[in-house]
Amino acid sequence: MPKDERVTVSDVGERKLIQRFQQLITKSPDALLKGSEDAAAVEFEGQAIVFNTDMLVTSTDVLPGMTPEEISWKVGVMGLSDLAAKGAAPLGILVSFGFPEEIEKEYVEALVSGLNHVCRKHDTYYLGGDTNQCSELVINCAAIGTSPRGQLLHRSGAKPGDIIAVTGEFGYTGALFKIMLERYTTSKRLMKQIRSKALQPYARLKEGRALALTGVASASIDSSDGLAWSLHELALASQVGFRIDQLPIPQSCTKFAKQHKLDANDLALYGGEEFELVVTIPSSGWTKANQVVQKTRGQLVRIGTVTEDVEIILDIDGKERIIEPRGYEHFR
Repeated sequence: MPKDERVTVSDVGERKLIQRFQQLITKSPDALLKGSEDAAAVEFEGQAIVFNTDMLVTSTDVLPGMTPEEISWKVGVMGLSDLAAKGAAPLGILVSFGFPEEIEKEYVEALVSGLNHVCRKHDTYYLGGDTNQCSELVINCAAIGTSPRGQLLHRSGAKPGDIIAVTGEFGYTGALFKIMLERYTTSKRLMKQIRSKALQPYARLKEGRALALTGVASASIDSSDGLAWSLHELALASQVGFRIDQLPIPQSCTKFAKQHKLDANDLALYGGEEFELVVTIPSSGWTKANQVVQKTRGQLVRIGTVTEDVEIILDIDGKERIIEPRGYEHFR
Protein backbone atom coordinates (compact mmCIF):
# COMPACT_ATOMS: atom_id res chain seq x y z
CA MET A 1 0.00 0.00 0.00
CA PRO A 2 1.43 3.41 -0.92
CA LYS A 3 2.53 5.42 2.08
CA ASP A 4 -0.04 8.17 1.52
CA GLU A 5 -2.87 5.59 1.60
CA ARG A 6 -2.02 4.18 5.02
CA VAL A 7 -4.85 4.45 7.53
CA THR A 8 -3.78 4.93 11.15
CA VAL A 9 -5.82 4.69 14.31
CA SER A 10 -5.68 8.48 14.60
CA ASP A 11 -7.44 8.66 11.23
CA VAL A 12 -10.18 6.39 12.55
CA GLY A 13 -10.60 7.36 16.20
CA GLU A 14 -11.39 5.20 19.22
CA ARG A 15 -15.12 4.77 18.68
CA LYS A 16 -14.93 3.68 15.05
CA LEU A 17 -12.04 1.41 15.97
CA ILE A 18 -14.24 -0.30 18.57
CA GLN A 19 -17.01 -0.68 15.99
CA ARG A 20 -14.49 -2.40 13.71
CA PHE A 21 -13.44 -4.73 16.54
CA GLN A 22 -17.05 -5.83 16.91
CA GLN A 23 -17.11 -6.77 13.22
CA LEU A 24 -13.92 -8.83 13.52
CA ILE A 25 -14.72 -10.92 16.57
CA THR A 26 -16.97 -13.96 16.85
CA LYS A 27 -20.00 -13.17 18.98
CA SER A 28 -20.55 -15.49 21.92
CA PRO A 29 -23.95 -17.23 21.78
CA ASP A 30 -24.05 -16.87 25.57
CA ALA A 31 -23.60 -13.08 25.57
CA LEU A 32 -26.41 -11.35 27.46
CA LEU A 33 -25.59 -7.80 26.38
CA LYS A 34 -25.76 -7.04 22.67
CA GLY A 35 -24.15 -4.21 20.72
CA SER A 36 -22.17 -1.38 22.30
CA GLU A 37 -22.48 -1.57 26.10
CA ASP A 38 -20.64 -0.52 29.25
CA ALA A 39 -19.69 -4.11 30.02
CA ALA A 40 -20.00 -7.71 28.85
CA ALA A 41 -22.12 -10.41 30.49
CA VAL A 42 -22.56 -14.18 30.17
CA GLU A 43 -24.82 -16.64 31.96
CA PHE A 44 -23.38 -18.96 34.58
CA GLU A 45 -25.62 -21.26 36.61
CA GLY A 46 -28.63 -18.99 36.21
CA GLN A 47 -26.75 -15.82 37.08
CA ALA A 48 -25.34 -13.12 34.82
CA ILE A 49 -21.59 -12.70 35.31
CA VAL A 50 -20.71 -9.13 34.32
CA PHE A 51 -17.20 -8.12 33.23
CA ASN A 52 -15.51 -4.88 32.33
CA THR A 53 -11.94 -3.78 31.71
CA ASP A 54 -10.52 -0.25 31.66
CA MET A 55 -6.99 1.01 31.15
CA LEU A 56 -5.24 4.08 32.55
CA VAL A 57 -2.12 5.40 30.79
CA THR A 58 -0.16 8.20 32.43
CA SER A 59 0.40 10.30 29.31
CA THR A 60 -3.30 10.39 28.34
CA ASP A 61 -5.28 9.82 31.56
CA VAL A 62 -3.41 11.42 34.47
CA LEU A 63 -3.74 15.13 35.20
CA PRO A 64 -0.63 17.05 36.33
CA GLY A 65 -0.13 16.80 40.07
CA MET A 66 -2.40 13.81 40.70
CA THR A 67 -1.27 11.78 43.71
CA PRO A 68 -0.92 7.98 43.55
CA GLU A 69 -3.99 7.71 45.77
CA GLU A 70 -6.02 9.86 43.34
CA ILE A 71 -4.81 7.75 40.42
CA SER A 72 -5.84 4.53 42.18
CA TRP A 73 -9.24 5.98 43.04
CA LYS A 74 -9.83 6.82 39.39
CA VAL A 75 -8.76 3.33 38.27
CA GLY A 76 -11.09 1.59 40.70
CA VAL A 77 -14.10 3.80 40.01
CA MET A 78 -13.62 3.45 36.22
CA GLY A 79 -14.18 -0.28 36.46
CA LEU A 80 -16.85 -0.32 39.14
CA SER A 81 -18.91 2.40 37.47
CA ASP A 82 -19.47 0.22 34.41
CA LEU A 83 -20.84 -2.53 36.67
CA ALA A 84 -23.15 0.07 38.23
CA ALA A 85 -24.52 0.98 34.79
CA LYS A 86 -25.60 -2.65 34.33
CA GLY A 87 -27.07 -2.92 37.83
CA ALA A 88 -24.51 -5.56 38.84
CA ALA A 89 -23.25 -6.26 42.35
CA PRO A 90 -19.41 -6.22 42.40
CA LEU A 91 -17.37 -9.29 43.30
CA GLY A 92 -14.08 -7.40 43.03
CA ILE A 93 -11.39 -6.09 40.70
CA LEU A 94 -8.25 -7.55 39.14
CA VAL A 95 -5.51 -5.04 38.35
CA SER A 96 -2.48 -5.29 36.05
CA PHE A 97 0.36 -2.79 36.38
CA GLY A 98 2.99 -1.71 33.89
CA PHE A 99 5.73 0.03 35.89
CA PRO A 100 8.68 2.03 34.53
CA GLU A 101 11.84 0.69 36.12
CA GLU A 102 12.68 4.01 37.80
CA ILE A 103 9.37 4.28 39.68
CA GLU A 104 9.84 4.43 43.44
CA LYS A 105 8.79 1.56 45.69
CA GLU A 106 6.85 3.92 47.99
CA TYR A 107 4.86 5.24 45.04
CA VAL A 108 3.91 1.70 43.99
CA GLU A 109 2.85 0.85 47.53
CA ALA A 110 0.68 3.97 47.61
CA LEU A 111 -1.01 2.87 44.36
CA VAL A 112 -1.78 -0.58 45.77
CA SER A 113 -3.00 0.80 49.10
CA GLY A 114 -5.16 3.25 47.17
CA LEU A 115 -6.76 0.46 45.17
CA ASN A 116 -7.54 -1.44 48.34
CA HIS A 117 -9.04 1.75 49.81
CA VAL A 118 -11.35 2.48 46.86
CA CYS A 119 -12.55 -1.14 46.88
CA ARG A 120 -13.38 -1.15 50.57
CA LYS A 121 -15.20 2.20 50.21
CA HIS A 122 -17.39 0.47 47.60
CA ASP A 123 -17.89 -2.70 49.70
CA THR A 124 -15.85 -4.90 47.40
CA TYR A 125 -12.32 -6.31 47.10
CA TYR A 126 -9.03 -5.94 45.27
CA LEU A 127 -8.53 -9.58 44.23
CA GLY A 128 -5.05 -9.48 42.69
CA GLY A 129 -3.59 -9.10 39.20
CA ASP A 130 -0.23 -8.87 37.41
CA THR A 131 2.84 -6.64 37.12
CA ASN A 132 5.19 -5.96 34.22
CA GLN A 133 7.78 -3.46 33.05
CA CYS A 134 6.66 -0.56 30.87
CA SER A 135 8.00 2.75 29.56
CA GLU A 136 5.35 4.66 31.54
CA LEU A 137 2.85 3.84 34.27
CA VAL A 138 -0.03 1.80 32.84
CA ILE A 139 -2.81 0.33 34.99
CA ASN A 140 -5.55 -1.97 33.72
CA CYS A 141 -8.56 -2.72 35.91
CA ALA A 142 -10.91 -5.65 35.29
CA ALA A 143 -14.11 -5.46 37.33
CA ILE A 144 -16.33 -8.49 37.92
CA GLY A 145 -19.91 -8.54 39.18
CA THR A 146 -23.10 -10.57 39.22
CA SER A 147 -26.78 -10.01 38.56
CA PRO A 148 -29.87 -12.14 38.16
CA ARG A 149 -30.03 -12.77 34.43
CA GLY A 150 -33.30 -10.95 33.81
CA GLN A 151 -32.34 -7.82 35.74
CA LEU A 152 -29.43 -6.45 33.71
CA LEU A 153 -29.76 -2.83 32.68
CA HIS A 154 -29.21 -2.06 28.98
CA ARG A 155 -28.44 1.04 26.96
CA SER A 156 -31.37 0.27 24.69
CA GLY A 157 -34.98 0.43 25.85
CA ALA A 158 -35.71 4.15 26.26
CA LYS A 159 -39.12 5.14 24.90
CA PRO A 160 -40.58 8.54 23.94
CA GLY A 161 -42.22 10.06 26.99
CA ASP A 162 -39.76 8.50 29.46
CA ILE A 163 -38.01 10.76 31.95
CA ILE A 164 -34.24 11.04 31.67
CA ALA A 165 -32.39 11.47 34.95
CA VAL A 166 -28.90 11.42 36.47
CA THR A 167 -27.55 10.37 39.86
CA GLY A 168 -25.55 13.49 40.66
CA GLU A 169 -24.02 16.81 39.64
CA PHE A 170 -21.97 17.65 36.56
CA GLY A 171 -19.27 20.23 35.91
CA TYR A 172 -16.52 19.46 38.41
CA THR A 173 -14.20 17.71 35.96
CA GLY A 174 -14.90 20.23 33.21
CA ALA A 175 -13.80 22.99 35.59
CA LEU A 176 -10.78 21.01 36.83
CA PHE A 177 -9.59 20.36 33.26
CA LYS A 178 -9.71 24.12 32.63
CA ILE A 179 -7.63 24.75 35.75
CA MET A 180 -5.05 21.97 35.39
CA LEU A 181 -4.71 21.73 31.61
CA GLU A 182 -5.52 25.23 30.38
CA ARG A 183 -4.10 27.19 33.35
CA TYR A 184 -7.32 28.91 34.38
CA THR A 185 -7.05 30.35 37.88
CA THR A 186 -9.40 30.49 40.84
CA SER A 187 -9.31 30.86 44.61
CA LYS A 188 -7.69 28.18 46.75
CA ARG A 189 -11.04 27.49 48.41
CA LEU A 190 -12.87 26.99 45.11
CA MET A 191 -10.00 24.92 43.71
CA LYS A 192 -10.13 22.61 46.74
CA GLN A 193 -13.89 22.09 46.33
CA ILE A 194 -13.64 21.36 42.61
CA ARG A 195 -10.60 19.10 42.90
CA SER A 196 -11.95 16.94 45.72
CA LYS A 197 -15.25 16.37 43.92
CA ALA A 198 -13.64 15.77 40.52
CA LEU A 199 -10.92 13.38 41.67
CA GLN A 200 -12.89 11.35 44.21
CA PRO A 201 -16.21 10.46 42.58
CA TYR A 202 -18.12 7.36 43.65
CA ALA A 203 -19.34 4.58 41.40
CA ARG A 204 -23.14 4.51 41.74
CA LEU A 205 -23.31 0.80 42.47
CA LYS A 206 -26.10 0.93 45.04
CA GLU A 207 -28.25 3.18 42.86
CA GLY A 208 -27.76 0.99 39.79
CA ARG A 209 -28.49 -2.17 41.76
CA ALA A 210 -31.67 -0.71 43.24
CA LEU A 211 -32.96 0.35 39.82
CA ALA A 212 -32.15 -3.06 38.34
CA LEU A 213 -33.80 -5.03 41.14
CA THR A 214 -37.04 -3.07 40.86
CA GLY A 215 -37.05 -3.07 37.05
CA VAL A 216 -38.03 0.61 36.80
CA ALA A 217 -35.23 1.82 34.49
CA SER A 218 -35.77 1.45 30.75
CA ALA A 219 -32.14 2.30 29.81
CA SER A 220 -28.88 3.04 31.59
CA ILE A 221 -25.33 4.19 30.88
CA ASP A 222 -22.43 5.54 32.93
CA SER A 223 -21.20 9.06 32.14
CA SER A 224 -17.43 8.47 32.18
CA ASP A 225 -17.05 9.81 28.61
CA GLY A 226 -19.07 12.91 29.41
CA LEU A 227 -22.77 13.65 29.70
CA ALA A 228 -23.09 14.71 26.06
CA TRP A 229 -21.51 11.48 24.77
CA SER A 230 -23.64 9.42 27.13
CA LEU A 231 -26.82 11.03 25.83
CA HIS A 232 -25.80 10.31 22.26
CA GLU A 233 -24.90 6.69 23.05
CA LEU A 234 -28.27 6.15 24.77
CA ALA A 235 -30.11 7.83 21.91
CA LEU A 236 -28.33 5.68 19.33
CA ALA A 237 -29.00 2.44 21.22
CA SER A 238 -32.70 3.21 21.65
CA GLN A 239 -33.27 5.16 18.41
CA VAL A 240 -34.75 8.13 20.28
CA GLY A 241 -33.85 11.72 21.09
CA PHE A 242 -33.77 13.85 24.23
CA ARG A 243 -34.93 17.30 25.25
CA ILE A 244 -32.82 18.44 28.19
CA ASP A 245 -34.39 21.29 30.16
CA GLN A 246 -32.16 21.45 33.22
CA LEU A 247 -28.65 20.40 34.28
CA PRO A 248 -27.57 19.78 37.90
CA ILE A 249 -24.54 22.09 38.02
CA PRO A 250 -22.99 22.74 41.47
CA GLN A 251 -22.68 26.32 42.67
CA SER A 252 -18.86 26.11 42.73
CA CYS A 253 -18.77 25.30 39.00
CA THR A 254 -21.32 27.99 38.16
CA LYS A 255 -19.17 30.47 40.08
CA PHE A 256 -16.00 29.33 38.29
CA ALA A 257 -17.70 29.64 34.89
CA LYS A 258 -18.92 33.14 35.72
CA GLN A 259 -15.42 34.20 36.81
CA HIS A 260 -13.99 33.24 33.42
CA LYS A 261 -16.99 34.03 31.20
CA LEU A 262 -17.45 30.35 30.39
CA ASP A 263 -20.68 28.48 29.68
CA ALA A 264 -21.45 26.41 32.78
CA ASN A 265 -23.65 24.13 30.65
CA ASP A 266 -20.62 23.27 28.52
CA LEU A 267 -18.61 22.38 31.63
CA ALA A 268 -21.40 19.99 32.62
CA LEU A 269 -21.95 18.47 29.17
CA TYR A 270 -18.43 18.05 27.85
CA GLY A 271 -16.20 17.47 30.89
CA GLY A 272 -16.41 13.70 31.37
CA GLU A 273 -15.34 11.36 34.17
CA GLU A 274 -18.14 12.25 36.56
CA PHE A 275 -19.09 8.54 36.70
CA GLU A 276 -22.75 9.30 37.36
CA LEU A 277 -25.48 7.09 35.93
CA VAL A 278 -27.67 8.45 33.15
CA VAL A 279 -30.98 6.57 33.15
CA THR A 280 -34.40 6.71 31.53
CA ILE A 281 -37.51 5.97 33.57
CA PRO A 282 -41.11 5.57 32.34
CA SER A 283 -43.20 8.35 33.89
CA SER A 284 -45.38 5.72 35.60
CA GLY A 285 -42.31 4.41 37.46
CA TRP A 286 -40.75 7.76 38.41
CA THR A 287 -42.06 7.82 41.99
CA LYS A 288 -40.91 4.26 42.64
CA ALA A 289 -37.50 4.93 41.07
CA ASN A 290 -37.00 7.93 43.35
CA GLN A 291 -38.00 5.92 46.39
CA VAL A 292 -35.63 3.00 45.77
CA VAL A 293 -32.70 5.29 44.98
CA GLN A 294 -33.33 7.44 48.07
CA LYS A 295 -33.20 4.28 50.19
CA THR A 296 -29.58 3.85 49.02
CA ARG A 297 -28.91 7.45 50.19
CA GLY A 298 -28.52 8.41 46.56
CA GLN A 299 -30.53 10.75 44.37
CA LEU A 300 -32.21 10.87 40.98
CA VAL A 301 -32.27 14.27 39.28
CA ARG A 302 -34.64 14.72 36.36
CA ILE A 303 -32.95 16.55 33.48
CA GLY A 304 -35.44 16.11 30.62
CA THR A 305 -37.59 13.80 28.54
CA VAL A 306 -37.16 11.21 25.82
CA THR A 307 -38.50 12.27 22.40
CA GLU A 308 -39.33 10.61 19.09
CA ASP A 309 -37.17 13.17 17.29
CA VAL A 310 -33.64 11.76 17.23
CA GLU A 311 -32.04 15.16 17.92
CA ILE A 312 -30.65 15.91 21.36
CA ILE A 313 -31.68 19.42 22.34
CA LEU A 314 -30.68 21.60 25.27
CA ASP A 315 -33.63 23.89 26.09
CA ILE A 316 -32.88 26.09 29.10
CA ASP A 317 -34.31 29.53 29.82
CA GLY A 318 -36.04 29.56 26.45
CA LYS A 319 -32.79 29.10 24.53
CA GLU A 320 -32.45 25.99 22.37
CA ARG A 321 -29.32 24.45 20.93
CA ILE A 322 -28.18 21.06 19.77
CA ILE A 323 -26.04 19.07 22.20
CA GLU A 324 -23.12 17.96 20.07
CA PRO A 325 -21.57 14.48 20.35
CA ARG A 326 -18.35 15.80 21.86
CA GLY A 327 -16.18 14.31 24.56
CA TYR A 328 -12.77 12.77 25.10
CA GLU A 329 -11.75 10.23 22.48
CA HIS A 330 -8.41 8.44 22.29
CA PHE A 331 -6.38 8.88 19.07
CA ARG A 332 -8.17 12.18 18.35
